[in-house]
Amino acid sequence: MSDEFWNNLDQYRELGLDAPRWIASSSDELESLAILDSFAKTKRSNYLTEYSWFDAFPYSGKNPEIVRRVYNFKDFDNANILKNKRIVSLFNVHADTLCDSLALLKMLTNFCAKINPKYRVKCVGISTTSNRESEFVLLDYIDVHRGDKIGNTAINTSSIKVIDPLEQPDSPVNVAISLTASLENLLILGCTTGFRIIPIYDAPNEDMINRIQTSHDVFASKYDIFIDDYSSIKTGKLFLGATAYAHTEKQLPVRYDLIKPGMAVLLTDKLGSLSPLNIFTMEKLEEFKPNAPNELADSVIKNEIIKSLTQPKFSLGKIVAKYSPELGNEFDVSTNLVAVHPAGIDGALALLHLARISNSHLKIREIPMKYEEFAIRATTENIIPNSTSSANGCHIIIASNEVANQIAEDLKKHNFAATIIGEVIEKDGAKVTISKKLRSYMAADRLINRFELSDSI
Repeated sequence: MSDEFWNNLDQYRELGLDAPRWIASSSDELESLAILDSFAKTKRSNYLTEYSWFDAFPYSGKNPEIVRRVYNFKDFDNANILKNKRIVSLFNVHADTLCDSLALLKMLTNFCAKINPKYRVKCVGISTTSNRESEFVLLDYIDVHRGDKIGNTAINTSSIKVIDPLEQPDSPVNVAISLTASLENLLILGCTTGFRIIPIYDAPNEDMINRIQTSHDVFASKYDIFIDDYSSIKTGKLFLGATAYAHTEKQLPVRYDLIKPGMAVLLTDKLGSLSPLNIFTMEKLEEFKPNAPNELADSVIKNEIIKSLTQPKFSLGKIVAKYSPELGNEFDVSTNLVAVHPAGIDGALALLHLARISNSHLKIREIPMKYEEFAIRATTENIIPNSTSSANGCHIIIASNEVANQIAEDLKKHNFAATIIGEVIEKDGAKVTISKKLRSYMAADRLINRFELSDSI
């Protein structure tokens, strides 16, 4: 198994895919925090929305038309720009760029200034590479059909962040992980119909491209989802990701302005579900073993995590839609949830994003962890900086206590370990006050220092 692992790891590095970098260090939080920090330090961009994890537009019964363009940072062709379209974007940048949040923002805004879009770019996905030749910008231009509004269409981009280190880089498992990840934000928004995926992929040879395309077909057939193949992005390096969109006939539950003191903070599933996979990988990398190894138990847990990463949780979308108001109706806090926000790989750091986007002070009393013993070990031995990172299905919902309890009961019927973890205590200033126990799950002071820790919670 050790030889197989190292052979696969060497392939990832040679092919330009940086997923092993994340799984070993849980460093994806830098990607999410870098943009947040850069906007906090400078004036608002004329081209970029300050912070958004999706884009949305009216649904009239027809799917949007999407035109894809892939650009090189250094050799930019203005002739291929479509200025009057909405845009979702994915930037694949060198890992060093994330070390300087202002440099990252400058790079993003300079590029957006060149394309001079009619609409602000709301959905900016960022992936990293250790290979300068693998850098690219992908823009999906969206043409929305006119007509009577019957719902909302939500759209986002994503790239693979977590891999199975024992699988070949282009394996069906890793392809399924990349496609499933693209649906997560749509499900927490309450989308229930019209799921469509446009894969973002590439490989250095036709054999690998053909295998990836076959895996796309298998995933589409298994989950009855349309997958549109726009061909590989032709960088010559391995890449796995996707743009995905879906529809809902309900209002989108992102009314951060309606969040009020006293509302509950509900976590749809437990945090920390990725920490065993991180430990599993680090043990392979550094060739150290736990004091009392149980390889069978570790293998079973690892397989459970991978299974979760490859299976979309459509029940989550249905539950969120159930508690979202009908199109055209006002939000009623006595029956509707008010707002949602993805957690996933960010884990507890997602609370910081939610507090900032809603200008709220959140008080978090509980930190439910799925594999607590693994998380504590990963923290005490400084294996990874953030052990709260989670697999699919872990997100945040804001609602009244009564509605939050009802949602939690519905989620539990579908095998989610939903928990009310705290409440909103003020609506004036972004802050997260959380139990001091967070130190047991985060090793990095640069992350811990963003929270207000409390001994009394």
